[in-house]
Amino acid sequence: MKGLKELGVLVVDDDRAIFDVIARMFSHFKAKVDYAASTMDAFDQLKTREYKTMITNVAMPGVDGLKFIQKARELNPILNIVLFTGSTSEQLLNLALDPKVSEISGIHRKPYSLDDMLLGILTKETGKTFLLE
Repeated sequence: MKGLKELGVLVVDDDRAIFDVIARMFSHFKAKVDYAASTMDAFDQLKTREYKTMITNVAMPGVDGLKFIQKARELNPILNIVLFTGSTSEQLLNLALDPKVSEISGIHRKPYSLDDMLLGILTKETGKTFLLE
């Protein structure tokens, strides 16, 4: 896959361990992965850098998750957004064990495999929203 080094992935979570797992996953594709510990940091990075994908916990401290992703989408309409919810230990386990993935960009939720989601994000998909469960 050509050009993956230029693929920008922004991970937004207040727990650095989540970033470490995701960065390790994307390192196999040689993708550039950045970290934001807060939504304010994420907004600063979205304004100054180009990202194809943002992976974020919906339950960030002090902010409504839906408002956060709406604002992120305003800053970058073609940004792929991958959402996850739940406790950190549960999420780490789910990320490692191939979680259920749904595309929630359309009216109906569409099941995806983690492999299909990553392949789509790494190649052609833009402006999609996915939920890891």
